[in-house]
Amino acid sequence: MKLILIDCGTTNTRIRIVDKTSRKSISTLKINVGVKNTAIENSNNYLKNSIEEGINKILEKNFMKPNEIGHIIASGMITSNLGLKEVPHIVAPAKLADFAYFIEKDQLAGIVCYFIPGLKNSQIDKYSTLEDIKQMDIMRGEEIETFGLLDQIRETGNGLIILPGSHTKYILVDENRKLLSCFSTLGGELIQAVQTSTIISSSLKNGLIKEIDYSSLEEGYNATISEGLTRALFRIRILDLYSSFTENQRANFLLGSIIHEDIQGLKYYLKNRKIDWMIVGGSKFLKEGMSFLLSKEFSNQKIIKATEAQVENSYIIGSILMQDYFNNKGDVNV
Repeated sequence: MKLILIDCGTTNTRIRIVDKTSRKSISTLKINVGVKNTAIENSNNYLKNSIEEGINKILEKNFMKPNEIGHIIASGMITSNLGLKEVPHIVAPAKLADFAYFIEKDQLAGIVCYFIPGLKNSQIDKYSTLEDIKQMDIMRGEEIETFGLLDQIRETGNGLIILPGSHTKYILVDENRKLLSCFSTLGGELIQAVQTSTIISSSLKNGLIKEIDYSSLEEGYNATISEGLTRALFRIRILDLYSSFTENQRANFLLGSIIHEDIQGLKYYLKNRKIDWMIVGGSKFLKEGMSFLLSKEFSNQKIIKATEAQVENSYIIGSILMQDYFNNKGDVNV
């Protein structure tokens, strides 16, 4: 059976055709539309039309018709109040069956679509205290990747899934693979903002990292420890004007500086919590940088760096597992 998976974010949406039996991707299409468009236009019409056009485009590219697709599985911000069908967050702690129970069905481009809920740490309202807010967090889409990684990397005991990205996510998992809570930072967005919207952009004209430079990465991390984040960021300009640091080295310095702040957040999150392992996913350079700097701060901790194949497959596997559970209401080993 062939499926379509939709992962919708704030600014981009990824549409995949996958083979359910092999759990492999057949074709992928990335479109530059997300829930930000809904927020700007105060309507989700453009988002809906763009995604449906994307579905038709990827089908045509692969010489397929809608009736050859078993169904669509959609997750991420597509199920938020700015998406196409709002599905309320479920409350942690939550296992795979809990997510599956609250899946909602509808149609998209004439194909049955399963909309996956996200996770929130607690049930709070507008009268919540600052302490309540301090412990609160939310995610949409990362629950899919988490279950997909857990299915491929079968560690025992309590652990932590780390997904660095636009919003770095930390997800605590117990020995029964139940998601206990999540914790988010603005790490990736901050990197982009510094690189594109500050004076530092003139020192990083060609974008971000081309390859990992561990020395520069650690230098940025240590500069933030000793001088603070804002000074460390300004140092990138100084390095450009008065040193032989290449642009790639400066980009690594920037990543190290921001990861320091993410790891400081992680230390707060893990306070008085014992874990047996950490699994790091995410895109190649963020995963490499995070894993390397985590090994410096948590030298006695078991840190597992997911392979690129495991990261790519995590979204496919997690989506299929969740939808199968919804259909069969049976046992899933995750």
